[in-house]
Amino acid sequence: MKHLALALFAWFAIAAPAAALERGDLVGVWESQWANRPGEPASAGGDRLIISLDTGADALDGSSGAPGMDGVMNGEIEPGPNGTLIWSGQWASVWRDTTERGTFRFVFTDAHSFTGTWSTNDGEVQGAAWNGARAH
Repeated sequence: MKHLALALFAWFAIAAPAAALERGDLVGVWESQWANRPGEPASAGGDRLIISLDTGADALDGSSGAPGMDGVMNGEIEPGPNGTLIWSGQWASVWRDTTERGTFRFVFTDAHSFTGTWSTNDGEVQGAAWNGARAH
């Protein structure tokens, strides 16, 4: 009987779906890296990305910075497969003399990491990797 109980417990642990992420699970400070071109590994960056709640029920904002640049992001979240959350929207890097803009799409499989892509509005970069992990 003891073995049956253990087998049932193990089966339920494996068969039970993972808890779905919620918008608030993504709020916080993230270390992120990106590729400069599609097909390259995400190794540039290291800037801190701060994700915060937006006033919209399905929206998030992001901010980051580097010497001489302020970065902003905003977009909507939607549920993905197996409890994931997908955050996608627009980004802008504001430099002293110019502003660069584009789109992003991040997939959060848990509250500790994301994988994604970014593109520029001018078409120079399309679908380059952008990944991150929660800062410690």
